[in-house]
Amino acid sequence: MVRYILRGTAAVFIFLFSVTATLAQDLALVIGNKNYVNAEWMTDANSALRSARSLRRAGYTVISGRDMDRDATQRALQEFVRRLGDAERVVVMLSGHFVHSASDTWFVPVDANAPNLLSVGFSGVSLNALLELVGQKPGGAAVFLGTSEARMNIGAGLLTGIGPLNMPQGVFVATGQPAEIDRSFRRHFLVPGVGMADALAAAPDSVQGFGYISNYASILSGPTGPQQTEEQGYWQATLDASTKQAMRNYLNRYPNGKFADDAHDWIDSQDTQSPEDIAKAVEDAMALSRVERRKIQENLTLLGYDTRGVDGIFGRGTRAAISAWQGAQNLAPTGYLRPKQIRKIGNQAAVRAAELAEEARRKQQELDQADTDFWRSSGAAAGREKGLRRYLRRYPEGLFSQLAESRLAVIQEQKRQNALGADRAAWDDARAGDDIAAYEGYLQDFPQGAFAEEATSRLETLRAQETRAAEIAAAKQEEESLRMNVIARILVERRLNALGLEAGNEDGQFDKKTRRALRRFQRARDFPVTGFLTRQTLVRMIAETGG
Repeated sequence: MVRYILRGTAAVFIFLFSVTATLAQDLALVIGNKNYVNAEWMTDANSALRSARSLRRAGYTVISGRDMDRDATQRALQEFVRRLGDAERVVVMLSGHFVHSASDTWFVPVDANAPNLLSVGFSGVSLNALLELVGQKPGGAAVFLGTSEARMNIGAGLLTGIGPLNMPQGVFVATGQPAEIDRSFRRHFLVPGVGMADALAAAPDSVQGFGYISNYASILSGPTGPQQTEEQGYWQATLDASTKQAMRNYLNRYPNGKFADDAHDWIDSQDTQSPEDIAKAVEDAMALSRVERRKIQENLTLLGYDTRGVDGIFGRGTRAAISAWQGAQNLAPTGYLRPKQIRKIGNQAAVRAAELAEEARRKQQELDQADTDFWRSSGAAAGREKGLRRYLRRYPEGLFSQLAESRLAVIQEQKRQNALGADRAAWDDARAGDDIAAYEGYLQDFPQGAFAEEATSRLETLRAQETRAAEIAAAKQEEESLRMNVIARILVERRLNALGLEAGNEDGQFDKKTRRALRRFQRARDFPVTGFLTRQTLVRMIAETGG
């Protein structure tokens, strides 16, 4: 084993990467950056080194490093590029902080300090450039990216996290939390004979796959599963292009190849099939899994194209959404997708998700500031009853709504104790009925009663609910149709809490606090404010919180 000691510029960290002395033609680059100097530490990022050890035992030549600064990262990349030409299969695993612009994503070394769009190229690793390099091994390249929502200071032109990726033909990419990427890789992907599609299906839903997802590709060959060949990789690239020239190029290279009949049939079909039939055949050849189809529906919905459900089934709604998107891109509106189109939808959705998240953050700040200003100016902060009621009418789930409700409850109980017997009894009856007729009856009998203000306030709330009853009922029914289990509900509560919306305990029970958090989420995004989890709300939440 050849060892290199790589020292950072601050002379505080010692970085190590090693290359196994092996004749194997499989190559891996593994970097786990946890201990950042100028950013929040990336928990579990160094777990990638466990995958590095497993790859070495499997016969891979591995270039790996822990907590690597810019110089160490550059040396590791140079060694990786030097060996790339001789490699048959290539694995890249990067865990740590990522930043992105509208067109590229960069992996950040541990000594980076508030990178901006102009400086990040001097220190970070461009994923588009890295993907282009490994794209020289179509069908034999796999990239695993691990990151979380740890905070990092960034400069102008950048956002944190993984953004758009230019996916070359024949390259598989997986993203997820660092620990989940490591575990999934060792348990599911690094298994002899197991193809990438089967491995991804066995991994947790939080591990997302993109690009060339096929059982013709695998990390390790084995007698129990298909092995990727150069011809299969070339055929996948041919399907990506889906042109007569690409098919003829395949036939020139492999005149008696495994897919020669398919290529001849495709060329013949150009004269006998409609454009829709041809497009359908191309999509069918990809054999998209239900998980992949659901992700496409999520991305289209995020881009404003209504698929009428995110269920992994491409029905009329999804086909219409695909056609509308294709038309907007000046593509033939066939309603069927090609590989490049799927990647383009994914890249556009990633950019849009970042934009929407930033818009929502700014709007939430504006709403919170207006909320606080009104709390003070209305008299609610001083505890005056009229001010408290005015505040709750304007901000029923505002920052101070729970405090306002508790203060009003004390005021009302005091009034109840001081009220005359008939007034108090009538109010108790109205509260028991708690409907429009009950409060109207109380006000008719006691227009100047001790509880007149509360009755009026409650009437306004009930009348507003009655006006929106159909919308709320439809949202409730839509939430029920999602059939979310307890784990899925916990994830929703976790996402709401991560956004600072105070959804309460993460127990899978959508209680009063959860509903209030959902209404705040919906209001900041100009969605119908129902407090129920519609598909629109869920897709936006997944997009803003990374899935």
